Amino acid sequence: MAQVSVEFDLPIPNEYQKDHSYSEGKTRKFTYHGPDKIWLQLGADGKEKYGPLTAEDIADGRPQPADVTEWKEIDCATDPLICQLRAPIDDSKQEAYKEPPDPHPDSPNVSGYDQLMRWTLADGAPKPDDIYDKLGVTKNTTTGNMEIRKIGVNESIHGDDIDLTWAVLRDRRDQQLEGTDGQMASDLPTSMIDEYKGFRQALRDMPSALSAVDPNIAAYMFPTQPANSTKRATAAIE
Repeated sequence: MAQVSVEFDLPIPNEYQKDHSYSEGKTRKFTYHGPDKIWLQLGADGKEKYGPLTAEDIADGRPQPADVTEWKEIDCATDPLICQLRAPIDDSKQEAYKEPPDPHPDSPNVSGYDQLMRWTLADGAPKPDDIYDKLGVTKNTTTGNMEIRKIGVNESIHGDDIDLTWAVLRDRRDQQLEGTDGQMASDLPTSMIDEYKGFRQALRDMPSALSAVDPNIAAYMFPTQPANSTKRATAAIE
């Protein structure tokens, strides 16, 4: 299996995890490292039925499955984005994320609420599988062109195409409040009790403190629950 490295201009959204339209024509350099060719196993609908094949797979004489109408050859020198998403890439040569990650521009610092931390984006510039569906490579049965489904804002944030509301977040908040009702035993050190009080107050104030924030972003700004009080109390006694 011949290996290649192909640098290409990766189309990226206008603003990652905020505006996933491509009207500004933004790109960034990215390099594919992997086989020079792959074959996609497509059905009559143009969608993949099974995983991609390499030259070795094709050469071993395997039969074409009955529900596969075409082994579509992809030249990775001319279609490196498809190969980046579907080929067995060389992980050792993949681009590393930068440190530290950047806060999301719509996740503000909230004055007086240190526990409502800003939510950070994925480290560094988005990679291909951050903005393209690696399982969404299909052949348009009308034009014959290969197409790649782009991932929307909420899907990139949650890993699923959902749109949260403040009603959903309040339910989550209420569950956390109920779940910590019995955490502040009277014999705990004052510092631990104060920690839980601060946590519970931040939960109560979330809807008003973050009222101007998109609930899809606010979902990742919940205060962090203090460590298990029983374990901490035991450690303090010991």
